[in-house]
Amino acid sequence: MASFPLLFELGATKPTMRAVADTVKTGGTAALTEADLRADQARYQEVTCRSALNRVEGMPFTWTLNPYRGCTHGCHYCFARRYHVQFEMNADDEFASVILVKHNIVDVLRRELDRPAWTRDLVAVGTATDPYQPIEGHYKLTRQAIQVLARGRTPISLVTKGPKVVRDIDVLQEQSRAAGCTICMSVPTVDDEAWRLLEPGTAHPLQRLRAVR
Repeated sequence: MASFPLLFELGATKPTMRAVADTVKTGGTAALTEADLRADQARYQEVTCRSALNRVEGMPFTWTLNPYRGCTHGCHYCFARRYHVQFEMNADDEFASVILVKHNIVDVLRRELDRPAWTRDLVAVGTATDPYQPIEGHYKLTRQAIQVLARGRTPISLVTKGPKVVRDIDVLQEQSRAAGCTICMSVPTVDDEAWRLLEPGTAHPLQRLRAVR
C-alpha cells in the first residue's frame, strides 16, 4: 500500500486550508487521512480558518462568508467549482466529494465583528458553497454564524438550494429584525430530467418551492 507524507500532525489541531492544499499537492486527496467518509460517500475534512470574512471587489456586497468549501449538491454549472483548485483539488468530482469544513469559523467571525473597525457592511453568505448543503444538519455552522451576525447587527444576503434553510426561521427572523436579511432560493428548473442531469445532489425543485412558501 502506498504511503503519503503528511504535512500536519494527525490528532492535533485541525490543519489550515493552506496545509490541506500542500498535503493534497504532495499526495492527492488520499493523503487527507483525517477526512471523515459519511453515508453520502463524500469525505469531510475539518480545517482551521484564519479569517471568516473575505473582502471582495466589484460586487453589490463587500464581504463574503462560506462555512464550507466544496458542495455535495454537485451542480454541473456551478461557478464555485473553480475555487477548489486553490486547494490543489479538481473542479469536477472532488468539488462534490471532498468538502472542507471550517470548524472554527463561528469563533473567528465573532472576533472579526467585535473589532472597533467593523462597519457592519453587507455580508453575502454562500458565494462559494451552499451554506445549507446536507452536512449543515450535522455541523450547524451556518446557523451559528447567522446568530453571531445578528448580534453584531450586520446585514446579510444568502443564496441556497437547501430546504434546510426553513429550520433556521427563528434565527433568520432575529437577523432580519437586527440588521436585515435577504434569502434567495435557487430553483433553475422544475423539469425532472433537467434537474437530475444538472443538479444531481440537490433536493427536488418542488421541495425548494415548498421552502419558499
